[in-house]
Amino acid sequence: MVMRIYFFAEQQLDFALCASLNTIIKQIEPQVKTKLFYVQDPEKQQFNHESFFQLFDQVQELTYVSYWKYGMWKKGFTIRNIVNAIRKNFPPAIRVFNDLKTIKFSPNSVAFVFTGISLNNALFLKRIKRDSKVKSVLITSPDYFVMKESKKDFILHYSRSRYLHFHHYFFGTAPLDIYWLKTSENIKTNWRELHFRKKPADYVFETVYPYRFKSVRKGQIFMPLLMFNKRKIDSSRKTVVFISQPHYWIEAYPRNIQKIFYSKLNEIVLLIKQKYPSHRLIYKRHPAENDKKFKQLDTSGFEKEFSISSENLFSCDLSIAAVYSFCSTSVQTAACFGIQSFYLYDLFDSLEIGVPEAFKRLRSKKWCSEIYPKMNIKSIDDWMNGKNDYIPMDRSEEILETTKKMLSVVGFG
Repeated sequence: MVMRIYFFAEQQLDFALCASLNTIIKQIEPQVKTKLFYVQDPEKQQFNHESFFQLFDQVQELTYVSYWKYGMWKKGFTIRNIVNAIRKNFPPAIRVFNDLKTIKFSPNSVAFVFTGISLNNALFLKRIKRDSKVKSVLITSPDYFVMKESKKDFILHYSRSRYLHFHHYFFGTAPLDIYWLKTSENIKTNWRELHFRKKPADYVFETVYPYRFKSVRKGQIFMPLLMFNKRKIDSSRKTVVFISQPHYWIEAYPRNIQKIFYSKLNEIVLLIKQKYPSHRLIYKRHPAENDKKFKQLDTSGFEKEFSISSENLFSCDLSIAAVYSFCSTSVQTAACFGIQSFYLYDLFDSLEIGVPEAFKRLRSKKWCSEIYPKMNIKSIDDWMNGKNDYIPMDRSEEILETTKKMLSVVGFG
């Protein structure tokens, strides 16, 4: 019998996923005790996660460490980078691991980690591995891991991968490789994906978005994200949310191309205002969106929200009627909360900005919904005339079915 459940959260979506999985587990076994460990990057916007924290029996913050900081990893596995890693990354990682060793985990327990690509994830999984009576479960992200059918569009970056291997040899449980999207146009997209060379945890499950595919394959589960309240739209105060992004991919283009991109994006933002003249408008800032990029858009008329994550916003604000973004993960997660949500990226392919074909294929494989193709706006006229409107069906049963199967495999339920 499982005595206790542990969760580890770092990225913003992790908190909602941990809270949702915690709720599912509590429904199955109300008496089981749960504890959330979490870290937050002190150099980024600190979101308020209290609405999620209150769902756990215990919550403990751990010290944040990173091998992504300072941009050193981009230089690859060089002598200078090895020295810098030993000086800057290793000492705090050692301190964090020593702190983790002081935590006493209950026997016959299960620890869940989402995504698994950070140094914090690696350290936590390494600590769990020391306890033979605690099982580790890694639930990967559909946004970061190379799909088998997409490998032809990616190329392994040996030097940067070895830089991560260097850290994982001392502080992790499995080597992590970095793949970059390759384009015949020789345009850098800043799109990277990852792959573990061996299992980093006792159990590893690949997730897919519940509104991306109708069913899952062997070894997959639907992302265990359930709406915390049965959604009832408040007709007296409907809200529309625009999710921002840092748009790293456009940075490799000349300034005139970037200008065309942001001009088109501003045109769409204006159309959103026209489509919803009486609605409350929220511009949800991305933690990595700097002021220079923020000022590229005309956000007049929008409330600016940067105190909570998108998923926290979707969970707490039942007045939200629609969500828009270029290609944010939040389009998929909004649908999980019963909110119609839309991708805008197809509206840019007609522009003369030279979107790489590999990038187009990747978008199609990752985000085009089998259930709601209208989630991808392809025509402004159709969208403005309501032809893209849809009401997300409740997929709770399908999500619960795959989640319960996963819990059964790891020895719970």
